[in-house]
Amino acid sequence: MMKKLLSNIDPNIWLILAFSIFAWGPLLTPAYFFEAHDARHSVFFLVEFDQTFRDGFWWPRWTPDFAFGYGYPLFNLYSPLAFYAAELLLLVGLSLTTAIKTMYVLATIGAGLGMYVFVRRLYGSMAGLVAAIAYMYVPFHLVEIFVRSAYAEYVALALIPLVFMAFTELIAKPTPRRVALAGLAYGLLPLTHHTSFFTFTPFLMIYILYLVAAKARFNIKSWVTHALAAAGAGLLGIALAAIYLIPVVAETRYIKVEQWTSGSYNYLQHFVYFSQLFEEGWGYGYAGPGARDDFSLQLGIVIVGLAIFAFVFSLYRAYPHRNTALFFMASTLVVVLLMSPLAAPLWQILPIAALVQFPWRLLAVTAFTLSVVSGSLIPAVTAVSYQPSAISGQPSATTGQPSAASAGPSSFIIHHSSILLLVLIIILGSFAYTTPQYTEIPAWAETPLAVINWDRASIVDRVGMVSATDEQPQTSPMEAQYLNGEPLTTAAIIAGQGTVEMLHHGGASDRVRVVAAEPVTLQFYTYDYPGWRVTLDDQLIDYRAEPPYGLVTVDLPAGEHIVQLRMGGTPARTAGTIITVAATIIIIGLFFWSNVR
Repeated sequence: MMKKLLSNIDPNIWLILAFSIFAWGPLLTPAYFFEAHDARHSVFFLVEFDQTFRDGFWWPRWTPDFAFGYGYPLFNLYSPLAFYAAELLLLVGLSLTTAIKTMYVLATIGAGLGMYVFVRRLYGSMAGLVAAIAYMYVPFHLVEIFVRSAYAEYVALALIPLVFMAFTELIAKPTPRRVALAGLAYGLLPLTHHTSFFTFTPFLMIYILYLVAAKARFNIKSWVTHALAAAGAGLLGIALAAIYLIPVVAETRYIKVEQWTSGSYNYLQHFVYFSQLFEEGWGYGYAGPGARDDFSLQLGIVIVGLAIFAFVFSLYRAYPHRNTALFFMASTLVVVLLMSPLAAPLWQILPIAALVQFPWRLLAVTAFTLSVVSGSLIPAVTAVSYQPSAISGQPSATTGQPSAASAGPSSFIIHHSSILLLVLIIILGSFAYTTPQYTEIPAWAETPLAVINWDRASIVDRVGMVSATDEQPQTSPMEAQYLNGEPLTTAAIIAGQGTVEMLHHGGASDRVRVVAAEPVTLQFYTYDYPGWRVTLDDQLIDYRAEPPYGLVTVDLPAGEHIVQLRMGGTPARTAGTIITVAATIIIIGLFFWSNVR
């Protein structure tokens, strides 16, 4: 049974799995690469997520150790889905760093397989193989893992081909099931990485408009049908992500967001100069003003070469989905322009620009578009090399023509050995970029102390503040406790005489016993933020945000009391949860619609 099942798997999938090893193989060593830009907090984000998850919060929003232990609503602002996936690996016994490394492996393979499925749909299996390898090895994809270690963003890149595939299928033939699949794929994107959602959504909308225009042409009814299907799927996806999107929109004003969009984070310092797109130098430093960045912003000389050849051959003779290839070629040029200093005036008027932070992040879009274009080289060369007398196969998503996936004799003009040689050239062109800067894994890197060490290294750039914070903390009463490995005392009496005993400290809750012979003022070493609830002997009481840091503070009567601080819901979070649950039910219903009927 198993042998028969394995024999039915597309052979190219095995090739993608095999060739992907060169991309993720460096992750198999016991070491890690903690000098990569985000490597440390890719791990300690999971430390924080795990603490709050184990504290009984199925949808973590608060991270307790940020800002020297004052905490921060990280996962109320930062998409959590990639960390849910890593949390599952933790729960089955993997270490924190191993869980992140395993997710990198799965995301690499997922990106390749997703691109294969998408491009195979357009241009056939051989083209899909080339595009899959190109996507896994395009330099910026490798930058994301070995230089930036941008964990959530890297996972999101694995979803992108599936999103475009889902909407391509939907426009080809709108059905309830395809609406559900497109909505699901699109909804997972903001839940995984919000910046990828912002950067890819405008491009996706233009792609959908192109598909609808190519499919409907001058048929108004067809325009309406396809446009409504696409809009419905898009709205369904946004509704699916409402549990994250509504709170992030409603509650971002309760942090000092300007600290993440100014100084070294200012997008005006991070444009890509034309020469940088072709510089093959590879560094592990950071980007900055001007053209002398310390890590690679190249497109990839091999990938660009394939794209140029694809463009030239596409001009000679038509083939199924040639216009789609030309669309992705044109999109690449537009995105390159948007990353350049020439686009600075446009960035200054776009309200979303500050959220994207870095124009060079659009290299993720060119990684996707150039990989698709690289795959289109195969049908382009085939069309020039051989003119078939008849073509039959799967209908096109835009024209109703057959796809190259079953284009008859022409699909064999380029021999498999030539495809494999091309694949090897792509891999060799990027192989030198698959080596990280290995470091040992210190014991503290998988503990809350990692957050404190991160804060201490650059307070101005890293210590977050909430809106109630008047001045940025330079330390906290808990810093020494972290450094000495002591149990944390997260509350203290700041007025009056009494004692405080810690009963519980969790990811988003604290409980203390207070004994006082007189009225006292108790302060939790926790930033004020919407959702906090303070109870005195199980009765809800009011609290205030005490300056200068905006810490949760309450007045207590004399006596012995149990005081608890716990993160709760808000109207925005409740509304988001309800909408997400409703969207999930609708997606399931639409998926099984035909079976019910």
